[in-house]
Amino acid sequence: MTATRPLIDNYIRAWNEADPLRRRALIEDVYAEHAVYTDPMVQTRGWEGIDATIAAVQAMFPGHRFALAGDVDAHHDIARFQWHLSAPGAAEPLVVGFDVAELDEGRIRRVHGFLDKVPMAA
Repeated sequence: MTATRPLIDNYIRAWNEADPLRRRALIEDVYAEHAVYTDPMVQTRGWEGIDATIAAVQAMFPGHRFALAGDVDAHHDIARFQWHLSAPGAAEPLVVGFDVAELDEGRIRRVHGFLDKVPMAA
């Protein structure tokens, strides 16, 4: 599981990458081709769906950045981690989430996302 932290770091990088070509390259590196992403607001499958989801979140929160909010805990091809979405220079994150990722051969095959804090408009 020593490769888990770099994989999750790249997962966060994909959510922050605004350039569509670089984001897609990260997505293809991080996720299995038919990976499933599910959170309370969306369920999608595959690289295209995940890319469209990330682009939609970036459009909803322009200029905001995702960051890990602690360590990545992993065992038996499962990783869990908390993240924050914040505006630049903000003292408090706008959104706080917790993801559980199922791994397969060094890539994410499924993400179960939970939103612990969301703005009222979301």
